[in-house]
Amino acid sequence: MIRAKLLLCAEGVVVDQRSNNASAFNILEQLNFDSLPVAFPKMVILSLLERDEGDPDKWNGEIRITLAGSDILKQPLKLDFRGLPRVRNTLTVGGLPITQPGAMEVCLFEEGKKRICYTIQVLVPKKPSVKTG
Repeated sequence: MIRAKLLLCAEGVVVDQRSNNASAFNILEQLNFDSLPVAFPKMVILSLLERDEGDPDKWNGEIRITLAGSDILKQPLKLDFRGLPRVRNTLTVGGLPITQPGAMEVCLFEEGKKRICYTIQVLVPKKPSVKTG
């Protein structure tokens, strides 16, 4: 059975040529904005899937990003294990529309079923109320 082992979002992901290890930097746990709406400039989604011997080499799925329950991105994802037990993928998303505060979920789907999700909180500080008079 093919399993989703890792899903995270960061400002960047690099892969070392010598060791083939991935490093994520500025992992996104929450996003703070002064006001909304904004276009979030760049986010990299790192996923890792693992398969058992005998499982197919090709995997078709989808990355979905929702904010407060509304879809803001759906991206098909086609992966090829090439005979290996694991496959790693990075997807760079630019200009993501952030229109309201709330939980932003980045999820990996297979055949319409959620396999794994990563949640980022979108926050806008409350402005202090000013009384005049």
